[in-house]
Amino acid sequence: MNRHVPFVAALVSMGLTASLGFGCGQRLTSPSADSGYHATLDSRALAVRAPDADPTQLAAIRQATARFQNIDAAFAAGYVDDGYGCIDSAAFGLDPALGGMGFHLINDTLHADPETDPLRPDLLVYEPSVNGKPKLVALEYEVFRDDWARAGHTTAPTLLGHEFESIDFDTIHVYGLHIWLWRDNPNGFFEDFNPKTSCR
Repeated sequence: MNRHVPFVAALVSMGLTASLGFGCGQRLTSPSADSGYHATLDSRALAVRAPDADPTQLAAIRQATARFQNIDAAFAAGYVDDGYGCIDSAAFGLDPALGGMGFHLINDTLHADPETDPLRPDLLVYEPSVNGKPKLVALEYEVFRDDWARAGHTTAPTLLGHEFESIDFDTIHVYGLHIWLWRDNPNGFFEDFNPKTSCR
């Protein structure tokens, strides 16, 4: 299986995928080459948000993913709409104040690989906007736990000094990690939801 699963499996079981802004299977709109969007976090701000992260690695990830601020570049690189719409905390019965996550583009080839390449995230997370030009807000790294174990690993993967979260939904078991590289997250740099991100 090489689909995005940690959160969407719960959404499917809860019957919520059709009510999250971008309906299941709805095609995402693409902005022009110049979306007018500029990242709000500079290197100093990132150092504060992720103090344990290697600043050189953080800068490399930032440089490698900057082009995906234009969603056309993501499509050209093989990322596709995962079909599950925009995800927020309310969809899980959590406090809406926790905020949103966004909608995900997945690269199935990268996602099927049990190893993690920091410069090539498995998923890109975008926030919809009223003018139809999605904004890149976060990156997500994800690996199936069985695949990770078969590759010879005995502990959870880590990135930027932070351990991936172990996530279980029914028969699906993954390690996953969000990094809010392109949007400040008061909840924390590695948290799932962001009160500054909305599905509305």
